[in-house]
Amino acid sequence: MAELDISLIEQVQAGNPEAFTRLVQNYSAYVYRTAFAFLQDKSEAEDVSQEIFLKVYRSIHLLKDVKSFPAWFKKVITSVCLDRIKRKKLDTIPDTEIDSLLISSPDSWNRKIELCEALRELGVEERELILLVDWLGYSYYEVATILKIPLGTVKSRIHAVRLHMQKMLSE
Repeated sequence: MAELDISLIEQVQAGNPEAFTRLVQNYSAYVYRTAFAFLQDKSEAEDVSQEIFLKVYRSIHLLKDVKSFPAWFKKVITSVCLDRIKRKKLDTIPDTEIDSLLISSPDSWNRKIELCEALRELGVEERELILLVDWLGYSYYEVATILKIPLGTVKSRIHAVRLHMQKMLSE
């Protein structure tokens, strides 16, 4: 995290409205992209982005160490997105992100179709795990904290989901 960002976070915590505006400008694209990856709906991602920044504005004063802002911010984003998924029962996986999961090969279009179908057959909780671990790169420990489930449960569920997807893709 750059010195400028640390200074910016400190200014936001001190109640500086211009600093909060700069924070929103600096991070709005990242927040939107992440929200869209979870929700796969432009208007939902825009709404959730606003909700995320509102939550940040209301709770940033609780952040004790400004150096932990990136981790704290990711947890806020993920939490708000997962809450929205649970409320709306959204059950789609972003097609735009499937390309990043594929290895380039002559059969990439067929593989993409197979992967889309396999991901759509997963339940919402299974897709959440795959998205958090494989797309967003959270550790198992971070996922356990975010979802408020035991670490062993995360490990076993990820293992089961990957086996399930492997079986679906091999058929």
